[in-house]
Amino acid sequence: MKYIPLLIILLCCGSFTSYGQEQLGLRTENYAGVNSIFLNPANNLTSPFQWDVNLVSVGQFIDNSFGGFRNTSIGDLVNAREDVFLATDFPSDQQFPAGAVVFDFSNAGKNKFAAVSTIVTGPAFMLNFEKHSFGLFTNFRAVVGGHKIPAVLGYYDYRNVAPGQDYSLFPSSIAGMAWSELGLNYLFKAEIANGDIGIGFNLKYLQGYESFFLKNNTDLRVTKMNFDSLTFENGADIAFGFTSSSVDEEAVNLQKNGAGIGFDIGLTYASPDYIDGYGIKLGLSILDIGKIKFDKNTENHRININQPFIFDPRNLEDVTDFRDGLTQLNEELFSDTTTTFVGATYDVSLPTALSLQADVAIQENLYINATLMQRIPIGRNAVERGNLFALTPRYESRWISAFLPISIYNWENLQIGTAVRLAFLTLGTENIGSFFGQKSLTGTDFYAAIKINPFKLGWKNGGGKKGKAMKCYEF
Repeated sequence: MKYIPLLIILLCCGSFTSYGQEQLGLRTENYAGVNSIFLNPANNLTSPFQWDVNLVSVGQFIDNSFGGFRNTSIGDLVNAREDVFLATDFPSDQQFPAGAVVFDFSNAGKNKFAAVSTIVTGPAFMLNFEKHSFGLFTNFRAVVGGHKIPAVLGYYDYRNVAPGQDYSLFPSSIAGMAWSELGLNYLFKAEIANGDIGIGFNLKYLQGYESFFLKNNTDLRVTKMNFDSLTFENGADIAFGFTSSSVDEEAVNLQKNGAGIGFDIGLTYASPDYIDGYGIKLGLSILDIGKIKFDKNTENHRININQPFIFDPRNLEDVTDFRDGLTQLNEELFSDTTTTFVGATYDVSLPTALSLQADVAIQENLYINATLMQRIPIGRNAVERGNLFALTPRYESRWISAFLPISIYNWENLQIGTAVRLAFLTLGTENIGSFFGQKSLTGTDFYAAIKINPFKLGWKNGGGKKGKAMKCYEF
């Protein structure tokens, strides 16, 4: 058996629960209730529910452009177990064992990205009144993201660099963080001359558990030498940090290492005939503004060298663990064991994004939703959200809804998904092809939710043709 690098196994086998892009089948319909506020805190302007309770929702999402599994589905990958190989294991494809699952690196030439994001929403509820809506929610989230990573860091790109040839690395970064949120949602609703408008926000208390970041601050000019040693022609300014509570333990040990405040803000407009199945709903939101300060079990490091130097990775071949590698790196660069250490605190910003939503009612029960998610890097160190544009036709009714999201992730990967809600249970994916087989399986996602809400709706006549929202709710 050939061993796949640990990172590839973790990312592609889904060893943890992760966040399915934006979970469009759970966020966009009028019956989404409290789950809709994570796309726009004013999204529940048109909710027909007097109250809504999310019991638990989970999901999984991963994508990358470094490489993928050839002609494989998630089922094939899970069942392969011992028969997983790198494309570089053999000089010819014919030499792979029958039934082998092969991971191949992406073609040279493009900048790279890698993203894994996690959310588990626990107990959450919404209370809906004539002019106001209130909600309370709990989330556990973990995000790892690196976007616009220099192409030369891809396997084939770097292999094509000949000894003695130089290349450039523009500033880039990758960061990851695990944290929990205790949040309060508020929505103010008002009638205007040509429809209804809502202004909402989510205020979140954040507890940070684990984090890391790696950031190149300058344009690096590097020459590849024999035996893969590297000459940094103009020095380097590279910052990195991590929480040591997991680095120094044999297993991940989640504990509170920091805290912070975050918030989302949103605006939603619905035309007068939208709830009758013929109008439009428009939304604008800015999500995940805020940061967490890590000040416990935290190390902040920096490699700042203002003159040319040579780095030989062969000097790190005998590294036994991360801590040993850090010590040897210091000795290699500075003939000391602690020179890179610059402090015991750092901040990590949330995955801030601008989101635009448009929901067009074609006729009663039939809608088309357009959602744009554009990341906004804020702060020196930040976990980054992936960019997304999606068109989602859907059929929605009180007891059943069906979705067909068509999305482009990071302006590269076109994906088709599906989702269905049966009463209080929602199941969905935005990459259904990953379950049936793809030429290059670079990622996957799924999500599920269980919730409860009232049988009697707040819309006129309690359902059917919705009419104007009721002015007073009865509990």
